[in-house]
Amino acid sequence: MSQTTIYVPFAFARSTQDPQSRSDNPTPAPGSTGTSGSTQMPTTGATGTAADPNGQNQTTGGSPCGGDMMWLMPMFLVLMYFMMIRPEQKRKKAQQALLSSIKVGDTVVMLSGMHSEVTSLDDKTVTVRTEDGSLIKFDRSAVARIVRDDAEVAPAK
Repeated sequence: MSQTTIYVPFAFARSTQDPQSRSDNPTPAPGSTGTSGSTQMPTTGATGTAADPNGQNQTTGGSPCGGDMMWLMPMFLVLMYFMMIRPEQKRKKAQQALLSSIKVGDTVVMLSGMHSEVTSLDDKTVTVRTEDGSLIKFDRSAVARIVRDDAEVAPAK
């Protein structure tokens, strides 16, 4: 009979994996007859046995959630914060700063791609003048960016 070795990924391994044949019927302890009415079950001491080198009782097992991997959940939450939540908060903060810095006379680009000049402002709306002279009212949130002159944006050298 050939033995089949099964390899489990390291994160799921609970102890060392050495192929041992274990039968369903425990072997009787030395000095007992084994055929008497009471069979002795192998016990696990505090130091463990050759079949259980870690001293853990294999019938009870470990924690059901895999205590070895419990540190992964906080790591994933921290990773999600720095990869998803924090950049989104920075982007929203920058957009709010942009919307609050709009002035009458600024040239803006709307989310639709339309370039126009701001003629009046409200708390929530912006009225812009297009190239053909028509006035259009938008929400402030529809402003994608403010077009500034290159001389104002570029630092003096």
